Amino acid sequence: LWQVGLDYRHGTGHGVGSYLCVHEGPHLISFRQSSIDPGIFPNMTVTDEPGYYEDGSFGVRIENVLIACPAHTKFKFGGREFVRFEHITMVPLDRKLIEVSLLSPAEIAWINAYHHECLTKLAPLLSPRALSWLQTATQPL
Repeated sequence: LWQVGLDYRHGTGHGVGSYLCVHEGPHLISFRQSSIDPGIFPNMTVTDEPGYYEDGSFGVRIENVLIACPAHTKFKFGGREFVRFEHITMVPLDRKLIEVSLLSPAEIAWINAYHHECLTKLAPLLSPRALSWLQTATQPL
């Protein structure tokens, strides 16, 4: 969105509650500053929910839950450990809602990799009928 001068003016993510609170902190990913935000450390869960809202017209948002994992980088700038994220939510994106012509090659590759991950992790758990649906839903774009 920033590449075309747009923004979505809401947080990108928040903690997932152990006490059943929807927006449980103290960590968050947001343009809003928080004096109690400790940052994100390994084993923290966080949502990833980018979206866009056109005032008075429409809105769209994709939401997944992630877990922070050690990134194992060559350097630890400032002595801090970097993190990467792994998906906890394993649900394919609805292909009918994707306008492929608007996506960059990197975005298409990301969606295809996510769909492959969904298929790989879920296939062993599914009935033949459900597996057939998943194989269709996770076809490369």
